[in-house]
Amino acid sequence: MNCPKCGAPVPSKKTFCDSCGTDLTVYKRIVRLSNAYYNSGLEKAKVRNLSGAIIDLKRSLEINKKNTDARNLLGLVYFECGEVVQALSEWVISKNLQPYENEADELLQKVQDNPVELDNLNQAIKKYNQALSSIKEYSDERNNDMAVLQLKKAVSMHGNFLKAMQLLGLMLIKNGEYDKALKYLNKARQIDVSNPVTLRYLAIIEEETFNPEKRSKSDKQDSELENAAASASKNQKFFGLTGSYKEEKPNVMVFLNLLIGVLIGIAVVYYLVIPTKESKIRAEYDSQKVDYSAEISSKTATITQHEKTIAQQQREIDDLENQLANVSTQIEVVTVGSEAYNALFEVWHGYNELKSKDYSDDELVSIAMQLVTVDESGLDNEYAVKILESMREEIYPLASRKVYRSGRDAFDKGEYAEASEKLEAAVALTPDSDSAMYYLGKSYQALKDFEKAIYYYKLMLDVCPNSTLKDYIPQRLRECGYTE
Repeated sequence: MNCPKCGAPVPSKKTFCDSCGTDLTVYKRIVRLSNAYYNSGLEKAKVRNLSGAIIDLKRSLEINKKNTDARNLLGLVYFECGEVVQALSEWVISKNLQPYENEADELLQKVQDNPVELDNLNQAIKKYNQALSSIKEYSDERNNDMAVLQLKKAVSMHGNFLKAMQLLGLMLIKNGEYDKALKYLNKARQIDVSNPVTLRYLAIIEEETFNPEKRSKSDKQDSELENAAASASKNQKFFGLTGSYKEEKPNVMVFLNLLIGVLIGIAVVYYLVIPTKESKIRAEYDSQKVDYSAEISSKTATITQHEKTIAQQQREIDDLENQLANVSTQIEVVTVGSEAYNALFEVWHGYNELKSKDYSDDELVSIAMQLVTVDESGLDNEYAVKILESMREEIYPLASRKVYRSGRDAFDKGEYAEASEKLEAAVALTPDSDSAMYYLGKSYQALKDFEKAIYYYKLMLDVCPNSTLKDYIPQRLRECGYTE
């Protein structure tokens, strides 16, 4: 545990900080209480009592907002319920509170590495919002049908969208489709067994379908009908014994009633069934039309943005070619065979090839390392210097992130030699990156090269005196055998 005031490590059994003398009794009690709520939320989440888990985890964070384990678990619970935005918010807050060695990094990376699923989640949320707006603004049956269609699409795109399932169940209850509503609400209950909204809707269905008063009334009516039928049967048998035989005559009313029934059936089909079918077909058509219109608008906006980007890049290429032409007019005064100019022309050629194709990360890093090797002091032409600076401003930020991430991955896998090479490149590309210098020092420390480790630890303190990692440096220097 670290002291909340000075950040120094404190043994678990001590109640005072050795560095600043702060009394940690109350702080430890707060941490224990926060962890207790976290453990309670974890147990509830394991049995899919997600609503109860959210309550306990929120209490844990109210007591100790820096409990990143509780915050990461709260994000997972939100994600399981379909609340993607709230889940991402919790993980981003967790990452800001604990930038390094945080499980939120892996959770965010998994979401970012699956753009198809992320797009489905986004489309599901849009469908849910459209259905909700339709329900709030209009109350006619047609818009309710459209809302049901939108909600069904949202549930199909995102199988754990709890709010969409609940709203869909409510709309089906309103339409009297209790069996369909029960299917979606049971699925919602499997996701969160104690959600009060789901349980309330299930209680409504049970009350409507298993009401004892309604059942007793129906049974009473059935009993009266059976008694009347039995009495009529007895009377018919009794009077039938004394009746005399008569030849039956054709009954015209039977055929007339049959004809009237057929006409009524045709009228019902024409005036009720067909309009309903047409209404549903029209609603589906309007829904698909809205979806296609939205998709076309999105594609049009993307194409417009790409066209603007292409035009901007073309202007940049024209400017660079003009600058190169100006440099070409001055090339006669450059000493033939200058290493700095040869290196500049070589990297300029590679840079143009890189921009003309879909390049890989390795090609980007290779160009960046070539730019590092160009000796700026050997360039006495201002146009050449401008070209070099322009390439570095564009390539360095892109390559630095790739190299740093590759170095961090190698460090996490225990491949410290490869990590030191990658992180040295990251420091060269971004000299003010505190995390790159810190993990480069840790890589050399793991390789037992304590001299280089001490150099980069001290360099980080000099370059980034306000870094959040500075509190770890004294301990790392002592581990390397450094004494002031």
